[in-house]
Amino acid sequence: MKYLPASSPRIESIDVFRGLTMFLMLFVNDLNDPDLGNIANLPDWLRHMPADRDGMTFVDVIFPAFLFSAGLSIPLALGRRLAAGASTSAVFAHVGLRSLGLVVIGLGMVNTYRFHPTAMAISPAWWELLFFLAVILVWQREAVSAVWTRARRVAGILVFVILACLFRGSDGGDATWMRTSWWGILTMIGFAYLVTATAFVFARERRLVLIALLALLTALNIAGLTGALAPLNPLHPYFPAGPLLGALPSIMVAGAIAGLILESPGRIRHLLVFAALLALAGVLLRQPWGVSKHLFSPAWCLLCAGICCALYAGLHWLVDVKRRSRWASFARPAGRQPLLAYILPHLFYSLLGVLGITWFDTHLDAGWPGALRSLVLAATFVALTHFLTRRRVILQL
Repeated sequence: MKYLPASSPRIESIDVFRGLTMFLMLFVNDLNDPDLGNIANLPDWLRHMPADRDGMTFVDVIFPAFLFSAGLSIPLALGRRLAAGASTSAVFAHVGLRSLGLVVIGLGMVNTYRFHPTAMAISPAWWELLFFLAVILVWQREAVSAVWTRARRVAGILVFVILACLFRGSDGGDATWMRTSWWGILTMIGFAYLVTATAFVFARERRLVLIALLALLTALNIAGLTGALAPLNPLHPYFPAGPLLGALPSIMVAGAIAGLILESPGRIRHLLVFAALLALAGVLLRQPWGVSKHLFSPAWCLLCAGICCALYAGLHWLVDVKRRSRWASFARPAGRQPLLAYILPHLFYSLLGVLGITWFDTHLDAGWPGALRSLVLAATFVALTHFLTRRRVILQL
């Protein structure tokens, strides 16, 4: 494979695509997440499609868009490592550690939804605030010295351990320890990244191998929905095979294929053709499960991947070919630091809880005023990501 040189510049359209995705994710999370803004009385198109309906809103495309953008980056990021002379084992170690970090953070975040109201030794707000500060301590990239880096990371890990010991969750009124009540966004991203990055290291420039993998993952998703993976049901609390092994990695693999297409002549035309093929496959697989985010149906995965591929093709033409990107400069920092942008709202709301500020619980919490509040907060968190990045607060898994 003709990898980009290790010192080659970033592809700007990928940062813009991921940054816009993060901005929209922060917006819709504040609208819909019970642990954040949770705005009431919104129109249906600002909500996820109900589980009993066949279809999707734009909100249902945001998470797949991030998976797709992560896939876009894999051939470029790992390709640069290989071009710089990194061994295959070193790249696998990098992939494994990055996936593990996402899983650890994701599982911690999942359990913030199930705090026991009386069994905790500290308040849930304090627990959350310390948890996200520990994330910064462990994964902060910039450092004054190697000694300071090790000390900071050890301190962060100790905080994790202490918080794990203090945690008590509620399960039918009983106090329990951490559990996977659901897997959470970051954990799902971690599993999808592990599958896709591992596949890329083996496939390298062979697009047909990744296309075959995309078909296999779609087949695994279908197998999970038909009950063919029922023998794995005892593992479901630890590894729900359908979503984690089939559905979500298929979207990221589609992004990785698009990332390889970027290196070919006629790339915009080929991206649009690939988008059309993904959408066609989604339409053909619409029945019997419909387009359902709740089921991670094959139609939802493929249609979302096709939409993202088409949108990225247009963005690539505008930003990289026509060199028109100033309009998106506000979102670029969140595209380069998605983890920091993602945890800032949780830091903000947990800090409000620690300080006992409840104003947002009773003001601007419904309808269009609430939606405007969420939009302003999303823009603020993106701006704060830029500010912190310039102050060398850079998180890197």
